[in-house]
Amino acid sequence: MTLANVRALRLSTGVTASVALCYGVNWPLAYMAPLFVAMFLSMPLPWIGWKNALAIVRRLGVGLLLGLVVSEYFVRLPLVCVPLYALIFFYIFYNDAKAPPLATIFMTMGVAMVPIIGLQAAAASHMIAFYLLVNMLTGLVFMWLFHMLMPNSMAKVDPNAPKPQRPAPKPIPSREERARLAIVSTIVATSAILIFYSFNLVQYSLAMIYICMMAGSPNTNASIKVMTANTKACLIGGVAVIIAFNLLVAVPKFWFLLVLCFAIALIFSRKIMEGKPSSAAWASGFTTFLILLGSSTGGGASASASSNFYLRIAQVLFAGLFCILAIVVIEHRIHKRKAGKRWWQLGRLTAS
Repeated sequence: MTLANVRALRLSTGVTASVALCYGVNWPLAYMAPLFVAMFLSMPLPWIGWKNALAIVRRLGVGLLLGLVVSEYFVRLPLVCVPLYALIFFYIFYNDAKAPPLATIFMTMGVAMVPIIGLQAAAASHMIAFYLLVNMLTGLVFMWLFHMLMPNSMAKVDPNAPKPQRPAPKPIPSREERARLAIVSTIVATSAILIFYSFNLVQYSLAMIYICMMAGSPNTNASIKVMTANTKACLIGGVAVIIAFNLLVAVPKFWFLLVLCFAIALIFSRKIMEGKPSSAAWASGFTTFLILLGSSTGGGASASASSNFYLRIAQVLFAGLFCILAIVVIEHRIHKRKAGKRWWQLGRLTAS
């Protein structure tokens, strides 16, 4: 097997095993654990080590703690809450370049999700914070376990091939660029928070999760190419989960869910590990698939389950369109302002 095949098999097997455990036990927010497993195992890295793993857990813990503080003391004071959120988001996004992998997304999720649930009851926000942490730890344990069971050394190595070199770390953007990207992400995330809190949209929290995931990538969110990839991701994940959902309605068996999940995960995994420009869209599409699948495979009558299922797809599509349109508008305003500043400076130099 090639290294890409080993990684694809590890990703699909790890996600399916986590689905078997988490959907079988079905603790609160259990569907988030396979999502974390997929995000961790999708990284083209060996096991990151428990030191880095604990650093990610600390970041999520800080995000959850900030979310609890907002939920307890500020969520019902909008004139204080909104500026506070803007400051928190800017700090998170500005320091993204120095954060561990995926830490920004997890911090954003913790800060945003806990107070939304806290609008219903303070006790609910504490429960959500606890189980988000449990699901994160579950994802890290599965990452460690499947890197031990299926290490990269399983791949067949060509003795004549050149020795692989560790890829060079990405350069940290300049302070000006980091600030610009952080401002864009902050405006997007804060606008979403303002809308959700103003209209008390607790029942649409799935859209907020997806907005957190998209806005939590400030180093890439300003690219038109990335925005197009995110749109493709919504479509890919939505089509895959529609097929899976209708098959599960026809065969509502747990074993069939696992077989179906493994088959679809294997298709996504091979595309993700190909290393092509479209791989990022397939990775985002896989997370969309897992979010929609996990939040839709509950009990209830078939008719209500179907209506809730398509409502969740609509939430994810709304979140994707919201982020894309918001980023386009904000980037346009920023560039327009910069262009105006340059013309003003040019006019002043000519006058002098």
